[in-house]
Order: sequence, then C-alpha cells, then structure tokens
Amino acid sequence: MITFLRLFAGCSVDLASFALLCSFPFTSYFRLPRRKTIVITLCLIFGLSMLYASFGTYFQTVLPYNNQLYLACNNVFLCCLFPCFFWYLYAVKAVWQKKAFIFLFTMTSALFISSVSNCILNVLPGEGSWLPDTPITILATLLANIIVVPLLCLFLNYFYLPVENGMTPKEIGFLSLPLFLLFTLFFVIFSYVDFIFLVSNITVLLLYFGLLLTVFILYAVIFKMYSLAHERYLANEKYARTQYQADIRSEQYRRISQNIENTRKMRHDLQHHMLTLQGYLETGQTEQAAEYLKLFSQSTQNHKIITFCSNPAVNMLVSHYYDIAHEQGITLSTHIDIPENLSVPDTDLSVLIGNLLENAVTAAMRAKKSERQIRLNMSCSGRMLGITVDNGFDGIVRQKDDQYLSTKSDNGGLGLKILADIAEKYDGGVSFSHKDTIFYSSVMLRLET
Repeated sequence: MITFLRLFAGCSVDLASFALLCSFPFTSYFRLPRRKTIVITLCLIFGLSMLYASFGTYFQTVLPYNNQLYLACNNVFLCCLFPCFFWYLYAVKAVWQKKAFIFLFTMTSALFISSVSNCILNVLPGEGSWLPDTPITILATLLANIIVVPLLCLFLNYFYLPVENGMTPKEIGFLSLPLFLLFTLFFVIFSYVDFIFLVSNITVLLLYFGLLLTVFILYAVIFKMYSLAHERYLANEKYARTQYQADIRSEQYRRISQNIENTRKMRHDLQHHMLTLQGYLETGQTEQAAEYLKLFSQSTQNHKIITFCSNPAVNMLVSHYYDIAHEQGITLSTHIDIPENLSVPDTDLSVLIGNLLENAVTAAMRAKKSERQIRLNMSCSGRMLGITVDNGFDGIVRQKDDQYLSTKSDNGGLGLKILADIAEKYDGGVSFSHKDTIFYSSVMLRLET
C-alpha cells in the first residue's frame, strides 16, 4: 500500500506539471468553461495516477529492483500520456499545429525535468535512478518541477505568446517537425543514459544538459527573429495601407476637382448661352431658340448633381463613384437611410465607402454588359450602421487561405484588410461572399451615442 501511494504521488506531480505546461498558452482557448475543464483534468490525472501506481506496484513484485524496473515504470507513464493527449486535443480550441507544437514542447520539457530529477537523486548517497517509489524520489521530482516549470512558463510567456497570434498554422507546423525529431533523439538518449555515470563525469553532464538547453535556446532565437521580422512586416504593411489610402483620396480629390472645374466652365459658358438665346429672341427666331434650349438642357443633364442622402461626406463619395460607374456603363442603384451626422469620422467613412465602391466598380467592369450593376444599401438601426454592396463580376474570385483577395492585383487584398481593421475599430465586422456572378460585401459598425 505504501508503494502504491508513493507511485501515485510521484505520477500526480509529473502529470500536473505536464497539464500546466500544455494549458498555459491556451488559457483563453478552452472549449468548455474553465472551472469544468480544470475539474475534468484533475479527475483524469487522479485516474491515470492510480493506473500507473497499480502497474508500478505489480512490476515491483515481478521485476528485479534495478534499472529494468525504472524503464518499465517509465514506459507505463508514457502510455498514461496518451489519454492526456486526446483530452488536450479536445479541450483546447486551436489549430492542431499549435496544439502539436506545445505538446511536443511539453514532452521535451518533461525529459528535461526528469533529467534534473534523476541527477538530484544520483547525487544523494545510496539512491539510484531505478528507485521510482521512495520518498526522496518524489521530493526530487517535486523540487525539479518547482525549479523548471516556472522557468518554462516564463519562456513561453516571453518568447512564444508574443508571436503566437501572428504565426500561420503552416509556420507552426514547420517548427513542430524539428521539435519532434529532437524529442525522439533525446528520448532515445534518455532511455539508455546511466545517470550514476552522468553525475560522476562533469564533462558528460555538461554536454547532456547543454544539448537539452540548446533546444530551448534555438527556439528562443527563432521566436525572437520571427518577432523582429513580424514587426518589420507590420511596419511595411502600415506604410502600404497609408499609401493605399492616400492614393484613394488622391483619386477622389482629382475627380472632385475635375467636377468642380467642369461646373466652373459651365457657369462661365452660361453667359454665352444667354447671349445666344437673347439674340434668337430679339430677331424673332423662337423655333431656333427652343431648339437651342433643348440641346442645352440635354448637355447639362450629364453634369447634374444628384442628392443621395443628407450626409455630406457620404453624398460626395457616392456621387463620385456614381459618375465613375456611369462612365463605365455600370448601373449604380442606392438606398441610403442615414442621419446627417454620424459618429464615425469622415476620414474612416471615406476610406470605408471608397474601398467598397472602388472594388465593386473594378469588378463590375469585368462582368458581362447585362450584369454590370452595383447595389449600395446603407441604413442605421439603433446604434449599428450597416453597409452592403452587391455587384456583378466575371465569376472569377481570388482567394488565399479561405480569405478573399481584392479584385485589384496590385494590392494583394490590402483594401479588404483595411475594411476589416476599420470595422474592428468600431466593434463591428465584415463579411464577403459570392454566388455565381454576384459578389456580396457587408460591413457593420457600432455607432457612439
């Protein structure tokens, strides 16, 4: 019974440390409520520890009390890790590559902790690594966990967590492969290493722990390099976004300036038109005057100002893209029901609507003539502003990692990323989909009261 309790305590310490390291990076990714997850995990540790203690007690009655007994108990412990692995896969809601990486990291960490524990045991007089059930063994394991586990959590917190969100599943998968190979190598070495010889030879001891520490140092360097590269990428992307927004505004300004110039010319030419009409009327040429007025009226229809809504910024932008669509033979229909003033700044609103309508016009230009149409809807409901744009296109979509890319080939989907960032800024969201030759875009923003 005493042997059973000692084995049970030792296994519980190891599994608890294992569970802590596996769950530390995923505390906000649990599938079930945190309290329920902890209770189930503790029950699993309790049950597996009883199983390990039962087998260990049996092995001590049939195996010689030497390193063979230690290896048998170690193999049972590894088998106990399989149920933990499957529970870990279910309990954590994250891509499998990230879960596999952390599990392999924890397995390698377990080897490191076991090595520290065995070295502590073999430094003590009269103790050997083949004694898995003595009180000093349990204390050595507990001491090793107390020393190493917090350091490993700090390692994950400082090196892994800052870059975890930015890494793609493919990148994590590539990092997991060498970690799996290193764990396999160290496990083979660990299975046959003689810790009594190890602690008696300082050179071999330093070499052994140097190899284990190299794994953690290597990944610390990789994560730090990735962090620096990711910071450079974000800086370049921010610059590209700023430049992209500046290009949109520059084009909008150019077209608006062109419309203003056309209006100025029309007002300048109006005096000449009035003199011509006056001349017709003074000479009694009323038919010629009527025909001239008809032609003048037709020419001014191309430059008439259409009011889409009472919001000045939105009205200007929609008018701007309405003219562009008209030039390209695209029908732009609108339904806008928004107040004159919105809590969203005009700078964000112009980029938002500009991106939506620019992409819609660019896509509709490639559609068949009968499908060159755009439908814009804007409405407010409570504190939410909804914007939808449906446009025809040629049926060809560009996607990467299940994400839509912009119809423009020179920005790599930057416009759509900007839409998502603006929506997130106002606690909203974006949605894109397509069916046949119709592309659907929708944006939701939360307005301030």
